[in-house]
Amino acid sequence: MTPEIQQMLARRQRFIKRWPSIALIVASVTLGFYFWAFIKQPILVNPVHVVHLIQNNALDNATQSLLAIVAPMLFLTIGALLLLLLLFVTVGLINEGRLIRLLEQKLVP
Repeated sequence: MTPEIQQMLARRQRFIKRWPSIALIVASVTLGFYFWAFIKQPILVNPVHVVHLIQNNALDNATQSLLAIVAPMLFLTIGALLLLLLLFVTVGLINEGRLIRLLEQKLVP
């Protein structure tokens, strides 16, 4: 293998070794935020709490209007995140395919 391919493989291996730590940190921060929000701001993340407030008329009209505005934006954001995830997976698979093709070209006499 050429030094160029060896460097690319070494970078890929370093990234693959670091990825579990990165993913764990990101997942922990995300779960920590949702845990905090569930306790301190349940109206943001707990639909049961919101339904209870609506049933008891404890939710003012301004908050109901805000929730009506935010809900569609939230659905759009979730859709955009799903598309972004698909993009990242696609790019990753394209890069893996390129790597495999490079290896096949170098290993086949």
